[in-house]
Amino acid sequence: VILFFVYTLVKTNDRFFEARTPKTLKIIAISISIISLAVTSVLAYVLPVFELPMPTGSYDVGIKYFHLIDENRTEPFLNNPAQKRELMVKVYYPAENDNSKPFDRYFHNSSEQIRLFTAGYGMPDFIFSHLKLVKTNSKEELQISNKEQSYPVILFSHGAGTTMEVQTSQCEDLASNGYIVAAIDHTYVSAATVFPDKVVSDKEATTFFNTNESEEIITQIMADDSKFVIESLNEMNEGKIDSIFKGKINLNEIGAMGHSLGGAVAYNLAINESRVKAAINLDGRVYDIPKENSTQMAPFLMLANDKYHIQSIQNRESLLKKFEELPEEEQQIMISEFMYGSKEAYNEAYNKATQIAIELTDILKKSGNLFTIEGSDHMKFTDIGFFIGSSQLRELIDIGGKTEPVRCLEITKSVTLAFFNQHLKGESLESLESLVEKYPELKKVDIK
Repeated sequence: VILFFVYTLVKTNDRFFEARTPKTLKIIAISISIISLAVTSVLAYVLPVFELPMPTGSYDVGIKYFHLIDENRTEPFLNNPAQKRELMVKVYYPAENDNSKPFDRYFHNSSEQIRLFTAGYGMPDFIFSHLKLVKTNSKEELQISNKEQSYPVILFSHGAGTTMEVQTSQCEDLASNGYIVAAIDHTYVSAATVFPDKVVSDKEATTFFNTNESEEIITQIMADDSKFVIESLNEMNEGKIDSIFKGKINLNEIGAMGHSLGGAVAYNLAINESRVKAAINLDGRVYDIPKENSTQMAPFLMLANDKYHIQSIQNRESLLKKFEELPEEEQQIMISEFMYGSKEAYNEAYNKATQIAIELTDILKKSGNLFTIEGSDHMKFTDIGFFIGSSQLRELIDIGGKTEPVRCLEITKSVTLAFFNQHLKGESLESLESLVEKYPELKKVDIK
């Protein structure tokens, strides 16, 4: 655009143009301008400054960040016994309208967090640098709404290598419908956690769980994070931690949900945490088996992609393959010291994963709460599907499925809201069965 502008100014003076500008230079300038405009247009389509979906509820959405330190736990991801476990928690809440406040920027306008998130996927730093130009539908420093005396709580856990920020649209929607949502950035599981005085990358972890139970160990750490956040919310509610939430949090009605590894955390809490009254797993493999003497499990719903996950659940199969079915190169990777260490260890992990899969399927068969979305994919249960405008490019980076990300997330939000409304608010304005009729892509999966 600048080159075209300069060319136009010069062109208005023909004598100057003819005397000072050779024809070759003119052709080069115009060619570069056209190429630059073409590249700009393509990038604007492929990597758009997108708009997050508008929340469906009647409340405005406020956000508040909290830096929490668990003095009772050492940092499990560092070889430093003096370091306590630190978390950042982003609380979304039903708020009073205030048009004088600006909408918050995506990723809290943190270029460093976006850079580390991008690097985690092995892409150049600049690829997602435009994300901070995206506006959210939530604002900081808003007053909490007084329409209700108190609001039920939902704990949200992200997947490995992502961040709580990529679940913004889901959290905003729940808050707009009358929930206080505590989105937890699980330090060293998140690609990058932004503290008030530093940014911590998952690459800075110094403890490595070189065991076939590493995912189970990390899931338990994240579940312990969630329990600590419940305790912190209780202190906010009692006024022991200074906040706007004193007396506004209904801790008798707590839900848990998460995506991917965060979904495994929600499953863990549904099994082991009596304070959690309902839980949702968004497309996450699980790592826990209910104990024989455990108390009754909280109502549980699972939404799985139809690319591969729903089939494994129906067939009571682990997402791990039998060792003999792996290509030879992959076999060598699996028995390396950085993975399982031996064929025997891999087979042990496979057998345990199969037993866990059987237990999960039996639980979902009893509850009848297994759903899938036709044309979905793992990352379409997050905002990440919005990051790339081209379906062809999404396919190249393994975000497939025919259903558009905005549609997939719309259905996901409707399902999660209906489930939590039923179990945390006692409402049934929109049942899960009615959603199956409303959305042709949504399928309730019967298990034999």
